Amino acid sequence: MQTLRGIAQGVAEDPMIRSRRGAISDAQIQMATVDCSLGDRVYHMNVAALPSQGERVADLIDRFSPFNFAIQETGTMLTRGACYLVPLNESLALAKQFSAVASPKSSIGRTDTFVRVIVDHETQYDRTEAGYNGPLYLEIMPLSFNTIITPGLEMTQFRVRDREELLSDGALAALHSEYGVIHGKDGGVMPLDDVEIFNRGYFFHIDLSRDVVGFEAKANPTACLDLSGNGHHEVEDFWIPIKRPRNDDLVLTPGRFYLLTTKERVRIPPTCCAEIVPYDVSSGEFRSHYAGFFDNGFGGKAGTHVVLEVRARDVPQRLYDGQRICRMVFERTQEVPNRLYGQGAGSHYTGGGPSLSKHFKDREIAWSG
Repeated sequence: MQTLRGIAQGVAEDPMIRSRRGAISDAQIQMATVDCSLGDRVYHMNVAALPSQGERVADLIDRFSPFNFAIQETGTMLTRGACYLVPLNESLALAKQFSAVASPKSSIGRTDTFVRVIVDHETQYDRTEAGYNGPLYLEIMPLSFNTIITPGLEMTQFRVRDREELLSDGALAALHSEYGVIHGKDGGVMPLDDVEIFNRGYFFHIDLSRDVVGFEAKANPTACLDLSGNGHHEVEDFWIPIKRPRNDDLVLTPGRFYLLTTKERVRIPPTCCAEIVPYDVSSGEFRSHYAGFFDNGFGGKAGTHVVLEVRARDVPQRLYDGQRICRMVFERTQEVPNRLYGQGAGSHYTGGGPSLSKHFKDREIAWSG
């Protein structure tokens, strides 16, 4: 994986990541990702749509957007259940050996605001072809809460790759032996024999043995969730805490959104970044994660529990304590970043325990009960 600072800022005359607001700022460049920001106009879409190989996103807007409106500096509300498309301030002019992949930022995924990047001529979400040159758009679907957005709000992030080389099972075992990647619930490094490694990933398991095992989004919240601020919402206005189930199993209701957590903690080494595989039918008919990127240094020294953004599909789904819930894959970055996760501004999830999104007061205490 190429260094992002070099791609975004290294050649000032012809950067590969550009912004209508000027140069990409240092604050947007994270350890292994670049944060992307909303423009100032929203297109209400009648359908969620990907372009065909010959289509531009602008063509989709012409066909499926009945109206559009400006994003106000004071905030504009998006209605849950509706689909919107927002041009991003950033665009790409990638060299032919580079491609990009995107993922929601952690704080956005934890609010059940479903966001996906689409680009011209690309028939898949959240990715570009090698050498892509063109604009970026963000499809936004608030699923549980009415949300408030502002111009410049950062809801998604990119990684730029010159290749994709996931670490093998053997390399993952060596990585754990060197750095202690997987920690137990108490923070101690797990013995390698207890770490489940399979199909080029570490497996994590659901924790239903806590006093508060997670949260369920309220069905009819009366408040709007302002995504532009930190720590100003009351937890009880949006979430219902889930107490430890009597038989250590939990039944998910189709269509409802849950925040749960893993038994294990994870520590991302400085040499690597990681990603959770978002959906695996072999684990059950549910999606376990939306915001999948983990940057170099996440988890500090003792590891941090992974928060799971869970939505069941068509039928009620039973989860039991210790069930395999998700898989995390790793790849090496070209260099060790000058700043690791948790060092300086922009790192919101540095505690060992699980946390609600940064928008809530007492977001870690609420989980501890």
